[in-house]
Order: sequence, then structure tokens, then C-alpha cells
Amino acid sequence: MTSLSQRIRLGLSILRVQLKNNWVREAVYRTNFLTSVAVDMIWITVEFTLFGVIYANAPTLAGWTRDQVYFFLGVFFASDALFTIFFQRNFWNFSDLVNRGELDILLTKPISPVFLSLTRWINLTAGFNFLLGLGIIIRYAESAGFPGGWHWLNLGFWLLFGLTAAVLLRFAFSVWIFWTERGFIFSRLYYQFFSFATKPDTLYPRAIRYLIMTALPFAFIGSIPARAVIHGLTTPEVVVLAVVLISFFFLNRSLWKAGLRRYQSASS
Repeated sequence: MTSLSQRIRLGLSILRVQLKNNWVREAVYRTNFLTSVAVDMIWITVEFTLFGVIYANAPTLAGWTRDQVYFFLGVFFASDALFTIFFQRNFWNFSDLVNRGELDILLTKPISPVFLSLTRWINLTAGFNFLLGLGIIIRYAESAGFPGGWHWLNLGFWLLFGLTAAVLLRFAFSVWIFWTERGFIFSRLYYQFFSFATKPDTLYPRAIRYLIMTALPFAFIGSIPARAVIHGLTTPEVVVLAVVLISFFFLNRSLWKAGLRRYQSASS
């Protein structure tokens, strides 16, 4: 039985190979970078324009000033860019692993098949989006009330928190491919709900806010990290965050194991 340190080294070694392979792929298809940048610039411009129009008619919105919302957008873009870099393509291709039987080869490897299935494709072109998000954060940090200093480390923690929440959420929608061949339906459903993540959670009515903080915690991707570093969180809120993320982890784990049993019995 391999030790934890050996498994970590093996995982890092595999990740290094995946990065190398994906770098070569991105170098061949260079227009992907320009296309990705253009699309995301349009998306960011639309979001900024929307809030610019709103704040032209109101000084604050649910306790958020204009610069604080722009700071939130920077946090959201940076967190979403991290997800796009490391996981988005893998989740888009996740259904093929099951429907085409490609998961078989991953199950024979001496490392977690979940890790392999979620690290095969890395979108390095989205690194520009991450830098753009950081640029927006830096631009509006002071005017938004971000204290700076060592709190930049705290911001790094919350960006990783948003990334973790996005991965757990996306997995919860993707794992149902074991029970249905129509994986694209769940992907579409995920991105319908994903629109909740593009606005600060306090802007929503109480019922929707409760929903995106518990059963569908899309507020964890950008809103909660931004609010945590600007306004701070209460102790009950921190408890809710921990309980929800841990619950999603174990739910995903149970669904994955149940799905593997179904997959194996179907292919045997």
C-alpha cells in the first residue's frame, strides 16, 4: 500500500505531464487563445456595463457600493478563471468517459480515477482571464475597503475556497451521467443556476439567498469570498460554509461510488 506522500508525489508527477501535454496542444491551436480572450472580454464588459447603469441611478445596492461590486466581479472572474483553467474541459468531457467506456482505462491506473478524469485537460489560455481578474481586484481594492497587507493571503485562501465550491458543485451535476446518457442536460442546468454566482448574494430575495447558500451554494464561488475579505463573515455563516462544503464532498463521494458500481455492472 502506497503512503500518502507517495500518492501526492505521483499525483504531482501526473499533473506535470498533463500540463506539458496541454501546453503543446495550446501552442498548436493558437487561435483558441484569441477566441477565448475575446469572448471573456465581452462577458466582463457586459457585467461592468450592467452595474454601471444601475449605479448611475443609485449610490448603493444592498449595502454594496459600486467599487465594492467591481471588486466582487474581479474576485468572481479570478475564481471562475481558476476553475476554467483546471477543470472546465474535464467536466465537459466527463460524459464521454462513461458513455464511450473511456473510464475503463482510468480505473486500471494506480491512482484515483477521479483525479485522472478531472486533470486530463487543462485550459492554459484561461490564464489571461485569471490575470485580468487579479487586475480588477487590485484596481478596486482600496476604494472597495479591502485592507491590503497580509489580507492578500486571506484573499488567496478565499479564491481557493471559491474554486473548491465550483468543483464540488459541478461534480454534483456531472456525476448523474452514470444514470442517464443525456449529460448535456445537467450541464445546461448547471449553467442556468450559475447565473446566480454573477451577482452578490445580498442582492437576492431571502428565499433565493438561502438556496444559493445551502442546496445550490453558487454564492460560494465569488460572492462569499468577496464579502469575506471586505465585510467579514459572522460565526454562523462560517459554520454554514463548512457544513455545506463537507456535505457536498461526502454526497459526491457516495454518488461516485454508486455510479461506479452501476458502471461496472453495466460493462461486465
